[in-house]
Order: sequence, then structure tokens, then C-alpha cells
Amino acid sequence: MFRSLFVLMLAAPSVVAAQVRPAPPAPTPARTQIVGTVFDSAATQWLAGATVQLVDAGNPTNVRTATTAANGRFAMDSVSVGTYLIGFFHPRLDQLGVAAPLFRVTVANPDQLEIPMAIPSAETIIAARCGPGSDDEPMGLYLGFIRNATTNLPVAAARVRAQYTEVTVGPRGVERRSPSRFGSSADDGLFALCGVPRNAPITARAYAGADSTGFIELRMPRSGLLVRDLVIGSTNKGTGMLRGAVKGANGQAIPNARVVLWGASGNGTNATNGQYLLDGLPTGTQMVEARAIGYQPARAVVDIPAADGISADFTLETLVATVDTVRVRSDRRSGQMAEFDKRRRAGFGSFIDASQLEARAPVFMADIFRSVPGVTIASGQSAQGRVLMRGNGAPCVPAVFLNGMNVQVPDGNLDAIMNSQEVMAVEVYTRTGSVPPQFDSRNGCGSIVVWTGARNQRR
Repeated sequence: MFRSLFVLMLAAPSVVAAQVRPAPPAPTPARTQIVGTVFDSAATQWLAGATVQLVDAGNPTNVRTATTAANGRFAMDSVSVGTYLIGFFHPRLDQLGVAAPLFRVTVANPDQLEIPMAIPSAETIIAARCGPGSDDEPMGLYLGFIRNATTNLPVAAARVRAQYTEVTVGPRGVERRSPSRFGSSADDGLFALCGVPRNAPITARAYAGADSTGFIELRMPRSGLLVRDLVIGSTNKGTGMLRGAVKGANGQAIPNARVVLWGASGNGTNATNGQYLLDGLPTGTQMVEARAIGYQPARAVVDIPAADGISADFTLETLVATVDTVRVRSDRRSGQMAEFDKRRRAGFGSFIDASQLEARAPVFMADIFRSVPGVTIASGQSAQGRVLMRGNGAPCVPAVFLNGMNVQVPDGNLDAIMNSQEVMAVEVYTRTGSVPPQFDSRNGCGSIVVWTGARNQRR
């Protein structure tokens, strides 16, 4: 009996050892791939370069990041089971003044997850800031930030004005009005102008104290949402500098082009071998135009800083490219001059034809209008002068039509948009009651109509 127990005791350790088994490996947590897209609904295009972040809802320090490609797509591999928040960041969000959207995502199995994200549409942004508007006249919105040209910091409480042309047909015939919309910038510099028309040109300007932008021409898109920041700077001659090249559609330099800064007297130069340089300019957002005989003018809105100069190149299309043949262009000119002669025979207004212009030999545009009844030439910052009318007892800026199109010349400096050597004929209507309907802006200050072309081609 004792022997048997002993044997049992000796055998016991081996029995216990036989019962111990290694623990099975822990199951691998399910992981999946999260893919998706980011779309800019306001601009109707994919949003490239957006930073997409996936944050663990239970552990906010656990963050995954990806960047969208040119097609707006992103991907994140090996995402564990759990609940997450996903969103994206992009300067476009700041530009539109909207917050980054966030989405809740639950990963429960290895199946791939597709997550589409988007910036709100133009209609959504307009409705959020301006209200629903009406079906008959959808509302447009001009949105942007105002910064200082010297510090590049946001400017609060700056005023913004957008002016546009409204044409109506009523009992008095065709009437043109120039209503305006006003707004102010918030503490972060953001401004929003509601009620501007869609798919139409507007003239905008921002100002704060003695500083302002120039008058710039922008076009509202069909979507109704225009996003363009404005930079406020000194309105006097300053430290701004602009350089660049003027070329034709074939890439060849245009040596005789003239480049001017809108509304700033004396700020114009002729290109040398297609290269131009403008210095001593007002800073901030300005409108620049390049013109050359035989070419369509081109305009650009530029932000001129206080410290360093910037570049702006122009490509001008030839006038011939817009018509079928030389004969058609000649017929159009003949028709314009026939109407010019017809209005001159009617006896309303003052008319200056090609022969009179040759006799006057104007250097500046203001020289054309000296001695015209009802017109006043006001001195500016240079010898060019500003063309004004006497209006209702006080000098005012007339409406200006260039080859039949209404152009914005807010300070009366016609040299900012045209060259006196290109003028072929001029019509001046100082009394609003005598202005032909097609040249009547209802501004209460009369109209000036300028026709350009080679004077020796007058028919």
C-alpha cells in the first residue's frame, strides 16, 4: 500500500503537466479601409488638397489624416472597429465663411466604407446668408474678406459697395438705372453683399477711413455666388509696383500696348518690346487694363501689396478674330458712323468727328472736350484732367459709352480706359433730356459716347 502511494505521488507531476495547454492566440481585431471624396458644390468641382481627419470618438488623441487628390478622393487603410468623427479642412471653407462639416462613422466589420463629403452648394450658402429670395429674381451674393495692404490683417467695419446696371422697359421707353448694394465687414474681415444680380457685371469698391481699393469690375457667375477678397490700401501715389508682359494670342510681344491703372490719374505707361513697368502706384485691389490698336482690350483685377511688386501678364486678342472678314468690319464701322451722322443732324448734343479731332491734336482725352459747352475739365493728380459735366449746378461724372458699351469711369479720368489717339468720333449729351435712349444711364449727369478706330477710315 505504501509502495503504491509512493508510485502515485511520483507519477502525479507528470499527470499535472499533461493537463497544461498553451493559451490560444487572441483574435485579430477587424480592420477596414475608409475611402471617399470631397466635392466643392459651390464651385461644382472636386476639391483637391483638402485635409481629411478621422478622430476616434472614444479617444480624441487617436487621429488619422489623409489628403484629397486632384479628383477629390482620399483613402485611409487599416481602420479598427469603433466609432469615429470624420471631417475635412481647406482654405476654401474659410473663403466661403462656412464651418467644416462633421460626420459620425461606425466601423463594425472589414467591409470597405465609402464616405462622400462636400462643401455646401451656392444656393445653400446664399439662402443661409441672404434668405430664400424669389423664383422670379434669384438673389446673388458677393462674399469675401477685406485685408490691409500693409499688414495683410483683416479689416473690420470696412464698407463695401457694389454697383450694377438695371435696364427696364416702361412707358418712358428703355430706362437704365445704376442701383448699389452696401455691406460692412465683420471683425474677421468677412463681408456679404446680398441682392446683386446673377450673371451680370458689377463695379465694386471697399473703403475704411482714408484707405480704399480702386474701382474694380467683376462679373457675377450664373450660380449667383461670387467669392473675391478685397485689399484696402493708400489711394495716393505710393509704393505699389506692377510689371509684366503684353502679348498677342500668337505669343508675340506687342510693342505699342498701353497699360493703365483704372481711375488713377497719371498711372499709365507704354510697353517697350512688350514689357511694361508701373511704379509709385496706390496699393490694394486695383483694376488694370492693357490696350493696343488693332486688339481687344484686356482687364485684370490685381492685389498690389505695399512692400513688394507683383506681376500681371496680358494676352490681347486681335479685333479681326471677332469678325468674319474685313468687309464686315468696315460695314459695321460705316453703320456706326451713319448713326452718328443721323444723330448729329437731329441737333441734340455736341459732336466731334475725325477731321475735328485731327485739328485739335489731343494729347489726353480731356483735350478733346475742352471748349465743349456744358463740360468741365477738372484738374487731377497729373496733367490729364478729369472730364465732368455741370449737372444740377455741381460738377458730376457723366455716363461713358465706348463703342456703344457702357463702361465704368467713376472719377471722370477717361485716359484710364482709352487712348486719345484711337478716338475716331465723340458725342456729348450734357442735358439728360436729350440723351438717346441707348446712351441714357439715368444718372442725372448726361452721357459721353466715344467711337474708336483709325481716323483715316472714316466713311
